[in-house]
Amino acid sequence: MRTIASLVLMVGIIILLPACAGAPTSVGTGRGNSGAEAEAEAQAALRAMNNGGQSVPGGNASGGVYNAPQPSGGQPASASAIAGAKPQWVDSADPVYAAYITRSGSGASQDQSDQRAFSELVAYFRQSIQSETTLASSYSEARMGNSVKTESSVRMEEAIRISSQLDALEGAIIAARWYDGKSAYYSLATMDKAETIRIYMELVNANVNAINNLLNMTSVEKESFDGYLRYQQAATLADQTQAYASVLSVAGDKSNIRGSLKTGFEYRNEARTTVIPKIPIGVIVNPATPNVNAIRAGDIEAAFSSAITKIGFQGGTARSRYVITVDVALEEISYPNNPIKFSRLSLNAALRDTQTGNRLIAYSFPPLREGHTTLVEAENWCVRTAVTKIGHAQDGFGKKLSDYLTSLSE
Repeated sequence: MRTIASLVLMVGIIILLPACAGAPTSVGTGRGNSGAEAEAEAQAALRAMNNGGQSVPGGNASGGVYNAPQPSGGQPASASAIAGAKPQWVDSADPVYAAYITRSGSGASQDQSDQRAFSELVAYFRQSIQSETTLASSYSEARMGNSVKTESSVRMEEAIRISSQLDALEGAIIAARWYDGKSAYYSLATMDKAETIRIYMELVNANVNAINNLLNMTSVEKESFDGYLRYQQAATLADQTQAYASVLSVAGDKSNIRGSLKTGFEYRNEARTTVIPKIPIGVIVNPATPNVNAIRAGDIEAAFSSAITKIGFQGGTARSRYVITVDVALEEISYPNNPIKFSRLSLNAALRDTQTGNRLIAYSFPPLREGHTTLVEAENWCVRTAVTKIGHAQDGFGKKLSDYLTSLSE
């Protein structure tokens, strides 16, 4: 049968979670580890997580109950667990399991009934896992506090990818199975209420610690794309923590811990309102041809500056950490026997982190061609068209920068 994996999808939580019944064990503190070592630990944690559930051995092929290993705390076998007899839990609540959250499921096979029982249990908690994220990268950042990557790994490295619709709950097991001797299999999924509260309180605390670690930055570190990304990662963890708090509430926890937790929306809003406005971005236009004079270069520079300030960033200088460098060339195009003068403009720009040397965004468009009765006016029209394209809402530089921010949020 399939084992039940932890609801913890972020390795920052997986590694930080202490060993407990049905949960993965710690694989080390990782102080001083490299990114590669952190990734290796993340993968080891995933393997441990996938082996964390308790499988149930197969029973007889005729009628009767499949007896599961007892969970921690000594859960008794079903009172109806006699060969051939239909257990009470198949149709209604069984008082033997009063201290447990239970749900049953049936199917044409053992695996199917197991999965349906787990799905019913998860539905009770109103949770559904459907996540694609990187375990190693987020864990490395939360635990080691290293500078986040900002070039080729804009979308966090997908070293470990989870895309699963098998709903999972930490601490859930199949406590009993029954086969009716004909065609139907039945499974009972259970979670000890007290154990559930203990486990999920640990998960909440681990997430809170990971968030605090992520956001433990100086003002200089915060006012950067690195800082913005850390807030997005904190928001993702906060969203998970809200789900864990829901489990605690359903399991009967009276601490009302949700009231003390910040939401993912709050962290995202903080990134938008307190981080982005403090990041200056400078613009440098490099004329590749002499006819890109100071006036034309200034128009192009102003177009880029306008695009970045509309999103909320500060205008910067050539000494800012983040600088957009723009190479511009104007060339005459000659057509025999045509009195109209034509000019072609080529532009290539890049947003770079001058501190690391990384290129964060590349921006360009196909060469522009404009014609006029004079070459000077043809060149001017090329510059005007370029300014319009840079500021265009759908495919201008501002859209490129917005897409970059979005990618940091995913």
